[in-house]
Amino acid sequence: MNQIDHDPNEPKIDRTKGPWLMMWIIIAVAWAGYIYSFAFNWPSIALGLMTGAGVAMWACDVTGNKVPDSWKSHSSSTGGTGPDKGRGNS
Repeated sequence: MNQIDHDPNEPKIDRTKGPWLMMWIIIAVAWAGYIYSFAFNWPSIALGLMTGAGVAMWACDVTGNKVPDSWKSHSSSTGGTGPDKGRGNS
């Protein structure tokens, strides 16, 4: 039977929800206040970038910064496990 070595000093995985609910509330209030008060211009572009950055940070945190296997390219020359494995494609 194979046994995996574990580091007894390995930190526990952080399973808390983190600051994400508060971040989404702040972004929603900012959007609502901005749309109610102003016409779209450069500040609206900055708000959009902030929203996009928030989504990107949230996605990295939620996924543990891991890319799904379906997004990875698998080269048969490196022993990958993709659909091209063993077909001689590179």
